[in-house]
Amino acid sequence: MTSKPILIKLLVSVIFWTLLTSLAVPLWAQDVVHLQDGKKRSGKIQRLSSQGIVMLEVLPGIGSAQRSIPMDQIRFIDFAPLSGEEEALANPASESMKKRLGELWQEKSVHLQWPTNNAGKIGLTFAEELFKESEPAAFERCIRIYGLIEKEDWDLERRAVAKKGRLRCLIALKRLDEAIAEARQMVTDDDDPALLLEARLVLAQADFERLKLLEQDHPKWTEDKDLVEERTKLYHDVLDQFLNAPLFHGSIEDKAAESLWGAVQVHQFAKEPRLAAEKARDLIELYPGTPQAQLAKPLAAALEPSPSSTTKP
Repeated sequence: MTSKPILIKLLVSVIFWTLLTSLAVPLWAQDVVHLQDGKKRSGKIQRLSSQGIVMLEVLPGIGSAQRSIPMDQIRFIDFAPLSGEEEALANPASESMKKRLGELWQEKSVHLQWPTNNAGKIGLTFAEELFKESEPAAFERCIRIYGLIEKEDWDLERRAVAKKGRLRCLIALKRLDEAIAEARQMVTDDDDPALLLEARLVLAQADFERLKLLEQDHPKWTEDKDLVEERTKLYHDVLDQFLNAPLFHGSIEDKAAESLWGAVQVHQFAKEPRLAAEKARDLIELYPGTPQAQLAKPLAAALEPSPSSTTKP
């Protein structure tokens, strides 16, 4: 006959192993698969493919079991956040968090096509931080990230953001012909006003780079009549393109402010400080809540009369 202490030990062991297996997939880390019939399966997805998924399903009070679910039975999936994901998205500028974003992107980018997952958001956030490094290698990596999101992300808004980001990288890398060709295609094919303004802004930036290259390649351009004419035409074309958005699409404030700031930079490049300051003042008055308005404040201050100039002798 089994003694009472032994029975107690056996009972404790059963309870311990039941708890251990039931916690094999923590509740806070569960993926939730929503099925076509309205039911849900919770657990940890181990493999995804075009045929379906394999997941370690949580069985409350029992533990977990591996289950295969065909694609035609799945409506959508709520993917659980990975370790450090929320912290990385909240503070992407931190070097440690940026590194974690890169790791998360590597792990989650395979999920881009699956609705409701945030892989594209992670990729866009990571690419934004990489772009700030202003290094060719970083720009090239951004292009790869943006290209994948543009092609595969289930979210159409993120695809549009990725398309714009890739164009910015092409400009930064001086791959002007590619940027211009793609921007012109966007102007032809897309009817989203914000996307069209982005395309026109890219064309203006590309022509601005051409203006810079012209003066860089021909430092004595002022002594050549043909170069003077070419440079003058390009200069006015660039200004007209940058001023298009604030003149005709001022209600789309972010693009209008970015375009007007481009005009300020053209005047600065052309050594026209007064005109640059005037455009900076217009920018502050028209779009005071934009980041470009903050950049414009030191320039606009040059237009303010100093106390000594207003004091009578």
